[in-house]
Amino acid sequence: MLIFESARALFADITPARLDLLDALRRAGPCSVYALAKSTGRNYSNVHADIARLIDLNLVERTDDESVFVPFDAVEIRMVLAHAA
Repeated sequence: MLIFESARALFADITPARLDLLDALRRAGPCSVYALAKSTGRNYSNVHADIARLIDLNLVERTDDESVFVPFDAVEIRMVLAHAA
């Protein structure tokens, strides 16, 4: 489970581009970062940096042959909007 201090912190790490990568990678299955960048039409170095961060967050994993994959079927985001008084 990932816990962020605020929505701002969440969206600093889980950007729309990174969400798109998670979706594309889930659909594609295990592949190289290069193949993922090519299939999404994004710059390799940007995809590499995004995948590195997603690995740090444990949302993406690497195989023994250095392919990357999403080990989940879904990611659920839950936010508490107000503290109970």
